[in-house]
Amino acid sequence: MALAAAARDWTRAGLTTAAASAAYGFALGSAHSELYALRNLLKFPLLIAVTSATCALSWWVVGRSFALPLSFADVQRSGLRWYRDAAFLLASLAPIVLFLARVARAHDDGQLGEYDSFLLLNMVSVAGCGGLALGLQARALLREHGVGARRSSAVVACWLALTLAVGGQAAFWMRPFFGFPATRGGSPPFFLGAAPDVRGATNFYEALWQTLVRPPLPESWP
Repeated sequence: MALAAAARDWTRAGLTTAAASAAYGFALGSAHSELYALRNLLKFPLLIAVTSATCALSWWVVGRSFALPLSFADVQRSGLRWYRDAAFLLASLAPIVLFLARVARAHDDGQLGEYDSFLLLNMVSVAGCGGLALGLQARALLREHGVGARRSSAVVACWLALTLAVGGQAAFWMRPFFGFPATRGGSPPFFLGAAPDVRGATNFYEALWQTLVRPPLPESWP
């Protein structure tokens, strides 16, 4: 009975996470086209799943390195709740993101438009929602096991840094979630993988830096 109840809880949490993240992904893709919006119904939940699966063991290893009395199952249950909460927070932003996406799409210049601003806004949104959800869930888990505030803060910081690094690179590999205005009308690959973007970035960290400094586009663009 206990196993059946746990399985139901995990299934329910997984489905609600997928639905909430799909809503945000749809709003995100609407900045480019209906094709991107529909693809994101699958791609954004897949991004959440890939990040979760990649970080699953790492979170437990980090916890053990801090000598925390946590089992692997404890960490995974907390992680599942964290992804569920982060997805709900992002879904709550979906109407705003959809509105901004449509405005940016209606007023772009046919080349770069508001791509960088929209990209940066959503990077901040994902990082903020993820950080808030992780902080709340991790601290609750650690309090349950009597972990002190200082050690708890260090573990949460490590888990958050690890998750943002993995999630950011996974998002770069699985792009495009939304694309440059000049690419409208085409049908790009479902995943671009390690292919460089228009400015030559080959990983998430280069792309983030270029989004912040906004170097000029190549003369051959578009």
